[in-house]
Amino acid sequence: MVYGEMGSEALRWATQFDFGLDPESMPSQVVITPLKVEDCFKDFQAIITRKGLTIEKVGNGFLVWKECKQALFCEGGIGASCFADASYILCHLKNVKEIIFVGTGGGLGEHVESADVHIPSSCIRLDKVLEFILPLEAPANADHDLAEKLESLIENEVRDLGVKVHNGMHATVPFFLSETESLLRNLQKRGALSVDMELSVLYALANHYHKKAAGVIRIGDLPLKGLPAWESRSYKRELKDEVHKRILCAIVNYIFKP
Repeated sequence: MVYGEMGSEALRWATQFDFGLDPESMPSQVVITPLKVEDCFKDFQAIITRKGLTIEKVGNGFLVWKECKQALFCEGGIGASCFADASYILCHLKNVKEIIFVGTGGGLGEHVESADVHIPSSCIRLDKVLEFILPLEAPANADHDLAEKLESLIENEVRDLGVKVHNGMHATVPFFLSETESLLRNLQKRGALSVDMELSVLYALANHYHKKAAGVIRIGDLPLKGLPAWESRSYKRELKDEVHKRILCAIVNYIFKP
């Protein structure tokens, strides 16, 4: 058995191991975060239940449904290498049509502030983990229609919080300590509004395997403005948690719209 070829047996094993479901049971829409779902979305289960949806723990995430409509909210792993595993599996599953990424990232744009939201239209690929599958120049773009729908819904949800929703270029680096000032300044000059360690992997694989994908980045630290990651954990903490709740509400409204 050549695992990397993702034949039926390997794909079944990998899907069950990573997501707790058989390939045939995977829903068409998946929401994935590098963190554990309940760490990304505070009060996740309470919000889902309050919206009249049914929830069941499966694997590293939750299957959520209402009547015949289902979606999987799951964990992808922190860092480009870990996240590539989950993304690669999802992109080989025939049932999966749309993948929505939700994560956090550093703000690079001049007008980007902590707790803002960025829905990247494209990524600069510095991830370094897909080179044996895709060259670094392979595109890493969001699905335009999906990103546009999410942007509209999220803008409506967070309008009263005073945070901005951005749409532009994003960059993904291979690991946290690769974020030197010279690299971040260069990315800023190239037009990147934010940076993380996962998203470009999903975009590149989704483009290659013809899946719809869009990412939602909640801005945490502002490294070029003097707000490092360890300070950003408490800076605007309540606002950031509320932004994540609103992002969840927007995504749920999109997936389970009447």
